[in-house]
Amino acid sequence: MLMTFSVLGIVGGLLCATGDILFDLKGKGNQKTGPGGNVDTNWLKMSDWRFVVSIICAFFGDILVMMGIYSLGMQIARTNAVLGYFTAITGCAGTVGGVMIHTSLCVQPLIYKRLIESGHPELVDSMLKTFYKAVIFPFVFGYLLLMTPCVTTAIAIFTGGLDVPWWFALLNSISFMIVGITLRKIKPQWFCDLPGIIMPSMGLSMLGVIGIINLM
Repeated sequence: MLMTFSVLGIVGGLLCATGDILFDLKGKGNQKTGPGGNVDTNWLKMSDWRFVVSIICAFFGDILVMMGIYSLGMQIARTNAVLGYFTAITGCAGTVGGVMIHTSLCVQPLIYKRLIESGHPELVDSMLKTFYKAVIFPFVFGYLLLMTPCVTTAIAIFTGGLDVPWWFALLNSISFMIVGITLRKIKPQWFCDLPGIIMPSMGLSMLGVIGIINLM
């Protein structure tokens, strides 16, 4: 069962990456604007169905990612019960936050498009600021929970709780996100879309890979 769950965890990360592409692949000519630079002008060119399907991908993807993290947690628990169960609990809770986070991100462009199309662009800033205030706490807390298994897995690897090479500790969303952000900063015209936008989700897939290698 744990092997199956780890495989499903990889699939879940790939589904989340697909959702990232649907939401965040904006193409050429996009400009950042609005409160905090969180509004993308190319949202107006993107079809609504992309955001809807993106939410669906994230929903099912995070369910499968939860299975992968649960498998990894149970494997860690064989040698360190506290660390293993903590990994499983925070990871499962974090994936719930992940669905909320992705849904919140996808709702923004829909709000933006409706306000622009209805002839009320002056309402964009105030509406989104109100929206951010409403979601900021669960957004940040959920993201921290989702990243926690990356840290606990690295601890388990370095302490011998998982039978994988030490460098597998780098196969996680935090490391991948740092790479993605670095690429986008160094050469935004090349990496502003891919692979930068999918790196955190690919990191979640790697937790499933770690689980599979540990079981082999």
